[in-house]
Amino acid sequence: MTSHQIVPLVIIPFVAWRVYLRARRNIGRQLFRPTRLKISIGIFSLVVVLFSLTGHDHPLTLAALAGGLALSTGLAWWGLHLTKFEDTPQGKFYTPNTALGVAVTTLFLSRVAYRLLVVAFAPELHAGAPQPFQSPLTFFLFGLSAGYYIAYQTGVLIRNRRSVA
Repeated sequence: MTSHQIVPLVIIPFVAWRVYLRARRNIGRQLFRPTRLKISIGIFSLVVVLFSLTGHDHPLTLAALAGGLALSTGLAWWGLHLTKFEDTPQGKFYTPNTALGVAVTTLFLSRVAYRLLVVAFAPELHAGAPQPFQSPLTFFLFGLSAGYYIAYQTGVLIRNRRSVA
């Protein structure tokens, strides 16, 4: 095995472990924390901008990113419709739909893992193929995932503002 093949084998389990920890923390009833939601929206937005800058030479990848972002707004609206909101003496809580959030994230992470494995174990087969993160499908699924969380968390903030008013 070469170092080109070993790096993905080390990185993928680490990323999977971090995603597992994050998912465990974000599944179930959530305390409404507007600052945390705003920071998350900012980080996802920044990463979307960075993705768009890396794909600026590839119009198809940018179109795929835009398509994923557009589709994600409908998913986020559906996710908000399925979310349970509670106002209790302990604070404000919301319970997102677990299946929808996990499905959107899993699609993107599965695609990234697939691309890393393909590039690591069959580089000679894909000499003319896009780099690991220049694939239109990868950009589409990233746009879907990031856009979902941006729109969903923005919707949670808006929904809370409406309930206060």
